[in-house]
Amino acid sequence: MRYLLNFLFVLLLVNATALAQNNVVVGNIIDGIDGEPMIGVSVVVKGTTVGTVTDINGAYSLQAPAKNQTLVYSFIGYQNHEVVYTGQESINVRLSSDMENIDEVIVTGYGIKKKGSYTGSVEVVSAEKLEQVPVASFDQALQGQAPGLVAVASSGAPGAAATVRIRGISSINAGSDPLYIMDGVPISAGQFSALNQNDIENVSILKDATATALYGSRASNGVIVITTKRGNTDGKTEIQYRGQYGYNQIARDNFNMMNTDQKIAYEEAVGIKFYTPEEKLMMRQTNTNWLDEVLRNAMTQSHELSARGGNEKTRFYLSGSYYYQDGILHSSDFERMNFRANLDNKVSEKVNLGLNLTLGFQSNTNTVTGSGYDNNVFNPIFASRLLNPYYAPYDSEGNYNSNGFPFPNPLEQLELNDNDNNTLKIVGSIFFDAELAKNLVFKTNVGIDFYDYTGNDYLNPESEWGAGYDGRVSRAFQRNVRITPTNTLRYHMDINEDHNLGFLGGQEIVSNSFEQFNVAGRGVPNERLKVLDVTSNIASWGGNANDYTVASFFANMDYNYKYKYLLDLSIRRDGSSRFGKDNRWGTFWSAGAGWNIQEEDWMKDISWLDQLKLRASIGETGNYNIGNYEHLSLFGYGSYANQSAAYFEQYGNDDLTWERKLKANVAIEFAAFRRLTFKTELYHETTKDMLFFIPRSLTTGTSGRMENAGEMVNKGIELDMNVKIIDSRDFKFDFSANMAYNRNEVTKLYADVSDIDQGFTSIEVGQPLGTFNLTQWAGVNSANGKGMWYTADGQVTNMYSDSDRQLQEGKSYLPPLTGGFTTNLQYKNWSLSAFFTWMADKWMINSTRYFTESQGIFMSYNQSTEMLDYWQEPGDNAKHPHPKYQDNQYDTRLLENASFLRLKNLTVAYNFNDNLLKKTKFFRSARIYGQGQNLFTLTGYTGMDPEFYGTAELNMYPNVRTFTIGLDLGF
Repeated sequence: MRYLLNFLFVLLLVNATALAQNNVVVGNIIDGIDGEPMIGVSVVVKGTTVGTVTDINGAYSLQAPAKNQTLVYSFIGYQNHEVVYTGQESINVRLSSDMENIDEVIVTGYGIKKKGSYTGSVEVVSAEKLEQVPVASFDQALQGQAPGLVAVASSGAPGAAATVRIRGISSINAGSDPLYIMDGVPISAGQFSALNQNDIENVSILKDATATALYGSRASNGVIVITTKRGNTDGKTEIQYRGQYGYNQIARDNFNMMNTDQKIAYEEAVGIKFYTPEEKLMMRQTNTNWLDEVLRNAMTQSHELSARGGNEKTRFYLSGSYYYQDGILHSSDFERMNFRANLDNKVSEKVNLGLNLTLGFQSNTNTVTGSGYDNNVFNPIFASRLLNPYYAPYDSEGNYNSNGFPFPNPLEQLELNDNDNNTLKIVGSIFFDAELAKNLVFKTNVGIDFYDYTGNDYLNPESEWGAGYDGRVSRAFQRNVRITPTNTLRYHMDINEDHNLGFLGGQEIVSNSFEQFNVAGRGVPNERLKVLDVTSNIASWGGNANDYTVASFFANMDYNYKYKYLLDLSIRRDGSSRFGKDNRWGTFWSAGAGWNIQEEDWMKDISWLDQLKLRASIGETGNYNIGNYEHLSLFGYGSYANQSAAYFEQYGNDDLTWERKLKANVAIEFAAFRRLTFKTELYHETTKDMLFFIPRSLTTGTSGRMENAGEMVNKGIELDMNVKIIDSRDFKFDFSANMAYNRNEVTKLYADVSDIDQGFTSIEVGQPLGTFNLTQWAGVNSANGKGMWYTADGQVTNMYSDSDRQLQEGKSYLPPLTGGFTTNLQYKNWSLSAFFTWMADKWMINSTRYFTESQGIFMSYNQSTEMLDYWQEPGDNAKHPHPKYQDNQYDTRLLENASFLRLKNLTVAYNFNDNLLKKTKFFRSARIYGQGQNLFTLTGYTGMDPEFYGTAELNMYPNVRTFTIGLDLGF
């Protein structure tokens, strides 16, 4: 017993001596996702109350415990990390997310925040959902990825941008595009084809007032924040190669045009023309499907080499990429070269310096498609619909044939004539931050968004398109420069480790300048000469320049108590040169609150509950997306009687000011069993003082001017769910889905006006924007074969009239219901992913049918096989009237339900075994995969494609179905 007591005494003495030592352990805690320092991480000696929290730089200092004791590092939404202390002077830790979608890293409001302690409405689209998707413009890959987000590609042309809307449309005449921010730099919408989406780490979609108000006047339509990849701090360099090969084909074509036999019989039956037996025999030797002639299966490929690495002092990410896509229309292709460099340097313990830079150069060759040319025979899609099947594209000698054609052979014109453009895109920034005092950080960021665009057009004098000009050469140039310097001051403090406060103050200027010119010459002496120098006459010329400036001051305060009760307040003051001097400044604000209920003591015993969070926000944002000089009285300049002349062009409006949107949002977030997350949000957004073009009598000299008038409401609900159905070692099965319902309503127009006729649609108080206004089709009179319509008072008539148009309530081209869902299967090293998108209650005019199911003038051109079901004799219950009676009309017969479900992407992949790769001492990772894009579409729409943004679809460049195989290698 005495020996035992002596042993215990010595042991206690040794322990007391160890505890009395003044050794200190220090370190830094960084986020395992993005490598950023983590503020407020708890560092505790396991089993004791001894501990501390990390500061604004993620650093901590702790009285060293006895050796072999365990340090526990913890933060809400992250896995606890334990390290045994063995006498180290420093311990650095990288925390991993406990459940990625509970507390994702989001970039918002000029900084990085965690979802678990944030009160705003933000959706994060990770790199895995964007990488290697075979589209040239990353915005096309966003469709269906987040509730409330619509990203529709209205063209399958290589490099075409998507139309992106967040929670519907909130303005009639001002812009509806969201604000795009890339690494702190605002960038232009619709120019993403010059960027490499594989450089993107994640995309944060900011929706409510808390998330957007700090961006003030630019945030009315939401904000999309793009964060690119950065280097690591572990001293290792990772090299990555990604490559894809594949081909494209038309995604969908359910137009059944008449073949030669059908068209000959149709022409004779309706009396267009009669043929001799010899002529019919000769004609039947040709049966051309003209759409097959102008389309092709087209190749696509991409290659990328990137490197990321660094140490605690310097981090880097470098990448270079090449992308090429042939268009499925002849003479259309896209080529891009891209370089990216992100550098972060820790100049000292308190000073950081960095650079973000992307250089992109793209070139396009184009065919004539799109707005303005959709019903022009220069458009090869339109030409392929109208050309009769008994016309051969080539003659007996293999040359292009135009014999008897009603217009030029589109294949010959595509070969003879050229249209191409190229764009140089630069997006970059230099940033510097310094810790001026403890927890007080100053940061300055100077960003630039720059592009040069050059367009070239050549019409060969030997072509029918160019013959009228004796050949024509035209050239266009555009340059846009936007410079954005931003300065912020950020302060963070903790009070008794329970109260966490953050303060942000900032100042920003946006300065944008634009210039362009164009010139065209006619009279080209030789088809090999395609420059302006050789033309004999100047056909046209033009050019202009404009600019605008926005100055801003903003502040934010965020607070949380034990990460349990959350508060976020923002205010921003903006001044814009687009408004009169007395109305240039606007103030925008937001307030958000949240409650992490699972952090309450009375909830701690519910072991299966991971998160239960309530949050709400309210605030006001603005919109200034109009022309740069709408507030000024302007004169235009031109010529009259061959003399220079000036004329009054625009009324000034010194009272013109900000369009404002009041946003309110309530949400609940739920997570359980480490397998399930669910979120629902309710929102109500009211736009007031809309920037609206008010018409005036032309006797005033102009058609009207921009004013502040009208109101509009968007309200709805959003749902988002993720569930790990099976999560075993060898087999995993995940399912995620989102949906959104948005109800748009125009609540007020100007003066005493309650409706505005816009042709196919009408803007009407009490109805959604984009509601169709058409004469109601009543079918075919079985007695005489004439078409019938309903009059405004409900009577039936065989005389069409625009005055009988009626509002088609509940039928708008803006879909109120949208969503997407994904299934992921993984068995050992194999994986299968299927991603679907859908839209419901979406309506659209199938304008192509106006020409291919026509009575009258277009009967001599090829027609759809639908026209074989026409009235021929009394008693016939036919779909179409007899062709001899009247032309087609834009009535409800052409209005179709364009709702759809589309398999957007299907990917099968194999990841090589890590242990096997390690034996090579060369490869870090390897993955091979095959994927299909736009594989099938379920829809009742009979046009080219239901995934189109607009009231009427006519001869669009077809969306493409893409098949690719790819290889990812890590070194």
